[in-house]
Parts: sequence; C-alpha cells; structure tokens
Amino acid sequence: MKHILFLGLALSLTSIFPTDAKAQDRSRLVQCKLVVDGQEFIGSQCRFTPQGRDGSFMIMSGNGQYFAMVSIDQPGRATGFWNEEPYANHAHTGLGTLTQQDACWVNERASVCAW
Repeated sequence: MKHILFLGLALSLTSIFPTDAKAQDRSRLVQCKLVVDGQEFIGSQCRFTPQGRDGSFMIMSGNGQYFAMVSIDQPGRATGFWNEEPYANHAHTGLGTLTQQDACWVNERASVCAW
C-alpha cells in the first residue's frame, strides 16, 4: 500500500514539476523580473517554463540561483512561491496571493514578471 501511495505522489509531482527532459522541451528564454520585499532577484533574461494548461508557470534565473512559481487559482488571481535561498531546489517560501497586471503577477510584497 505504501508503494502505491508513493507512486501516486511521484506521478502527481511529475505532472506539476515536469522531468528535466519535459521541462526543457517546453521552456524558453524570455525577459523576467522577480522582486521580493523591494529587492530585485531576477532582472534579465531567464528560463520560462509553463506548468500545466491553466497559465501557471515558473521562471528561473540564468544561473539557477533563484526561481519563482505562479500557480493560477482563477483568471487574474494566483498563488506565488519562490526559493528565497540561493540555489535551493524547492520553492519553499510563499509570496501570497498575486493579481495579474499585464505581464506581471503582483501584490504589495512581490512582482513576478515574464514577457
């Protein structure tokens, strides 16, 4: 039973966070910006990877130091996360609820942009 639960979790995580080969196929270089608490962490070309079919996405700096995820909750509204610690491999810090403003998803604390 534990193996079945683990397999189910692994499959669901794979659908949310595609394997490197899948992500490489769907990702592309775009201009990005990640600002958190007034500090810019990404402000140049970065890797943009769609997540699912609802408009959710991930951006990652060219050197892999920082990344952020925007998970669409409903049109114009999303939940954001980022890795906060340089080179951490999981988005463990919440950015809160974000609203869409053109190519950016923002709130009073953060901006996650890709164009």
